[in-house]
Amino acid sequence: MCIECADSNDGKIENIKLDEKLAKELVSLSIKCVDQKYPYKIGYRFTDENWLKPHYELTPSFYGCWDWHSAVHGHWAMVKILKDFPEISNRDIILSKLDENLSKENLNKEYVFFKKEFAKGFERTYGWAWLMKLYSELLSWEYDKAQIWAVNMKPLVDLLSKRTILFLDKLSTPLRPGTHANTAFSFSLMIEYAKVADDKTLFNKIKDYSIKNYLEDTNCPVSYEPSGTDFLSPCLAEAGLMSLLLDNRNFNKWLYKFLPSFSESKFSNIINTPEVLDPMDPGIGHLIGLMFHRAWTLKEIAANLNNNNDKKLLLAIANKHSKEGYDIMFKSGYGGEHWLATFAIYNFSK
Repeated sequence: MCIECADSNDGKIENIKLDEKLAKELVSLSIKCVDQKYPYKIGYRFTDENWLKPHYELTPSFYGCWDWHSAVHGHWAMVKILKDFPEISNRDIILSKLDENLSKENLNKEYVFFKKEFAKGFERTYGWAWLMKLYSELLSWEYDKAQIWAVNMKPLVDLLSKRTILFLDKLSTPLRPGTHANTAFSFSLMIEYAKVADDKTLFNKIKDYSIKNYLEDTNCPVSYEPSGTDFLSPCLAEAGLMSLLLDNRNFNKWLYKFLPSFSESKFSNIINTPEVLDPMDPGIGHLIGLMFHRAWTLKEIAANLNNNNDKKLLLAIANKHSKEGYDIMFKSGYGGEHWLATFAIYNFSK
């Protein structure tokens, strides 16, 4: 793992990148949890006693890793690592778990569960977005079984794509917290999916909704960040999304109204890493994931900036968050490890 912050020849800021050793260390956490049934947090409503069943019977593909969405992006982490490092030493165990959990039988049961009336809002929209991201990762993988798994997953993905569109027809304003419900964060993952899967209907819906609701935003209150259990930066999530939707000129024009200053006095709450006083607490430990989210969104924003000084500054801040997040993530116990590998892998892949 390279943690050099600057190249002595031209001052270019460099990102921390995955190597095979780091990839193996991180993906081992996902391998461990995708079929670990307990502890588990149920996130859906029961309508009657017929649904008082073990979660691993109702959602037999994504039942590990503490909760449904973490199980989904734990599978994404395994796929991503295997795509980038096809000869990694834990290749066989990853393929075995993917083959079992992404079987047609199991994913059909997932689809049946989501079709129920009481599950219509289950995992909206964070879990839906990660499912789409997993699906698109399979679609773009040149491995025979990946296409079979993608076919098995497609009915559920199509269902959730349609539900997202219906939801946005009723959502009068975006959701802006620093946790799962954040609309901009889900949109960014869904856009990545839509481009790979050629889901033009969803892409256009997200773009239209975002332009309508985010384009006039100014002076994002970075001084309010973070809340004590945030794992997302609301301001950076929105900026990262708009970097995907606006052309370069319009994004730069928009950004300097949305985030008018990167000075220490105005931007310090983003520049400084959050203080994690109890990494073993699953809520407080969210702040570790916040470091990774800040890091990758800062890199995305920097890639679209025309001002080289601001670009270098944001990349330096990103590197600081990347390193400090990595340094503490293995102190978080299962409450953190069941999901932090995904955020670390996503960040270090940027």
